[in-house]
Amino acid sequence: MNYEWQDTLLREEDLAKRAAAIVPRMLAHPRVTLDQISRLRGHINDCMDRLGTLLAEMENAGVEQVFLEAAHNVRDAWQSLAHKAAERSRLFETDFVDVRPTLLDSKDQGVATH
Repeated sequence: MNYEWQDTLLREEDLAKRAAAIVPRMLAHPRVTLDQISRLRGHINDCMDRLGTLLAEMENAGVEQVFLEAAHNVRDAWQSLAHKAAERSRLFETDFVDVRPTLLDSKDQGVATH
């Protein structure tokens, strides 16, 4: 296997491990926004695309199975994070939000205050 591929695979594995530690905490944070999750999903998709390209090149070059399995494991880790981020994003879409106005004082109730 080419040294460049080994190095790239090691970097991708390290990045996926760090993301696996950070992403769930971010997704569980009560103040995370839909915009933040959307950007996170974009970054995860970029990582998955990069790894998919690397995997295709490795498979075409006929690298040893042990390296392909390592790359597949990294891809699986990214897919798991992508799934978690998508689930969290869906929560924003399905959460019920009561948008009816609250009538707390007489001004809001239309009562004259002359």
